[in-house]
Amino acid sequence: MAADDHHSDLEVVSKEMLDGYEDGVDSKVASPNDSPKLKQNGQVQAFSEDGVGMKLDTSVVNGHSNGSIDAVLNGVTKKTNGSSMGGMSPEDYSADPMLASALMSPLHDPLNLDAMFSSSKPSLTRAPSILKKTSSISGEWELYKRAGPKYPASLEQLLMKYHQKHSHSWQLAHDLGAGSGVYSPTLARFFRHIHVSDPMTSGLATSRQLLSTWSSENPKSRGRFTFSVGKPEEAAECTTDSSVDFAIMTESAHFTTDIEATVRSVAQTLAPGGTLAIITHRPISNVVGNEKVKEAVQRLFDAWGRRPWDVACGDSTKSRQQFSLGLDFVPLPEELFKREETRRITINTHGRARELFHVPDDEDEEDTPMSTDEMWDMASSRVTDKEKRHEFADEHESGKGWRHEVGWESFRTRIAMFDSPDAMRRLEPELKEIQHLIMKTSPNGVKVVIEWAVAVVLATKK
Repeated sequence: MAADDHHSDLEVVSKEMLDGYEDGVDSKVASPNDSPKLKQNGQVQAFSEDGVGMKLDTSVVNGHSNGSIDAVLNGVTKKTNGSSMGGMSPEDYSADPMLASALMSPLHDPLNLDAMFSSSKPSLTRAPSILKKTSSISGEWELYKRAGPKYPASLEQLLMKYHQKHSHSWQLAHDLGAGSGVYSPTLARFFRHIHVSDPMTSGLATSRQLLSTWSSENPKSRGRFTFSVGKPEEAAECTTDSSVDFAIMTESAHFTTDIEATVRSVAQTLAPGGTLAIITHRPISNVVGNEKVKEAVQRLFDAWGRRPWDVACGDSTKSRQQFSLGLDFVPLPEELFKREETRRITINTHGRARELFHVPDDEDEEDTPMSTDEMWDMASSRVTDKEKRHEFADEHESGKGWRHEVGWESFRTRIAMFDSPDAMRRLEPELKEIQHLIMKTSPNGVKVVIEWAVAVVLATKK
């Protein structure tokens, strides 16, 4: 088969690009070090000082002015012809990440689309609850990652614009602690190859199955996947030194037992100008614009207890301490990363990041004495006064997409995914109260606005 038959709009280095560069390379065999240097008709690419809000030159990643990368970065989602709901996938149809996730798995029994998507008032009759686990997902942690919030287009723009500012190579990305590879398909839109690693063989088995399916359904994508079992602290054992262009950890950095070793191991694999990206979000959302529903939802979460935090953070004292710091526990050694390019970003925290990410303590743990080793091992902030902080909200371009209008069933779905039928019955009064308050106080009588608090770290390898 001729090489042209393999051409893809998502190809990182394509034939159309070669006229715009000094050195021509074969995109099929280019290595990270061979990636061509940007030279576009004599023009110099302009970036903002903080790497946010700049225009991503899509010819760097796909060689077309109107390619599918542009659609991704402009928030336009491709419609699939094989799906239901008028040819739209559940994510396209619903802005509610909880419900979209639920519709993608065999959890609803039966589906009640009227209660989820109808613009008219749903019946006061209780909508179907998700009271059983699905065998297609390996465990509650995978359910947690897949239940949302769905990463918005603004996050892709934030990460890829930052990477483009500092690197011209789009060859290899490493998805660390990836579990079932939730973010790997996104990386495949930009990078030629993605290596997926996770400490658990069960997570990799799920990722292999799901990413194989994804690859077969997206034959034009240039992104291909390899897998290995390993902790993030062992990143240097997965790839050769200075070979990785983009390394990312989503929702998992706080699980590392030695974050210093993790960062140094990842840095060893990063090419000069390569990007380290770390993302995490609060396990429960916050209602905005409706004080009565906000108070009712808080009562629901108080009654629910530690369950969402336990799923998000595990049972390790250190992982809970690290999560409570947002991502401030992550060190970025100055000898490894360009300090002036480091970005510590929070979204929808409104100056209350420590409060929002703080993991509730068990009452009986507060009086438990700590050993000397435990006190020495306590997580602490590693942020220096030389690093730049940025706070974004929904009004800012880089903060969009973490706020959603959801139906009352969203709260029920979220709880049912991670807890037992007994817990659902115990929380029924709080759920009913939320349902009635949304119908009574929201402008359309159906939905309410929620937002997620998010933390992001971006760093560039020296």
